[in-house]
Amino acid sequence: MSANPLPRLSPTQPAAFEGQAVIVTGASRGIGRRIAVAFARGGADVVLNYATNREAAEAAAEEVRAEGRRCLPVAGSVADPHVAGALRDAALEAFGRIDVLVNNAGINRDGNVMMLRDSAWDEVLGVNLTGAFYCCRAVLPTMIAQGRGVILNMTSTAGLKGRAGQVNYAATKGALIGLTKSLAQEYGRHGVRVNAIAPGFVETDMVAGILARPEARRGFVEATPLGRLGHPDDVASAALYLSSPDSAYVTGHVLLVNGGLFM
Repeated sequence: MSANPLPRLSPTQPAAFEGQAVIVTGASRGIGRRIAVAFARGGADVVLNYATNREAAEAAAEEVRAEGRRCLPVAGSVADPHVAGALRDAALEAFGRIDVLVNNAGINRDGNVMMLRDSAWDEVLGVNLTGAFYCCRAVLPTMIAQGRGVILNMTSTAGLKGRAGQVNYAATKGALIGLTKSLAQEYGRHGVRVNAIAPGFVETDMVAGILARPEARRGFVEATPLGRLGHPDDVASAALYLSSPDSAYVTGHVLLVNGGLFM
């Protein structure tokens, strides 16, 4: 699929994120990268987290800077609790505030449950679920002190309906929905909104191996009512909406961005 242009901001909010600071985890490529650049296009400065691929992270940071915004790449797996604190501290030192946290970092270690290694279970839970918990806990005091903030958790349709061969991945994505709704109830009175995005089958490096098989690509397209695979920009559009004043009365919500694959 060829790259689509980045989503346009609402005409009523031409620079909805001007002067804001956004943390995006797992942002060196794919969905996270496009979200980081989309926020920059909307006026935000970005702390861009990545696990190990420094070259890809620097390329993503240059895309953000090309939009005229500041960008600070910070390395480390969010499964390490110290990384969440480092992301918070980097944002506060460089930008003086934290307006949006996007918990996008995620991995998969697929396999039938009877054959799944303990390490594959632990690794996926550590990044996808515990990492999001660490990052939420790290930024909440700042958002509460500001009297406002937005947290977005990247879940999946797998977390809503399960997926054969992905019991660990689906379990983390389902748990993120519970995390999202609980935090929305706990911190709404402090001006903090917490929502989740559940993408369908989005064309990224993570699924490139699957899509390399023509029959698999065709099957996913045919199963999607809109007749195409998702693009990272589709998810970036949702992230902008859920973080903008246009969604000021939306919290505890799971927004499905899946072309109708699951309703």
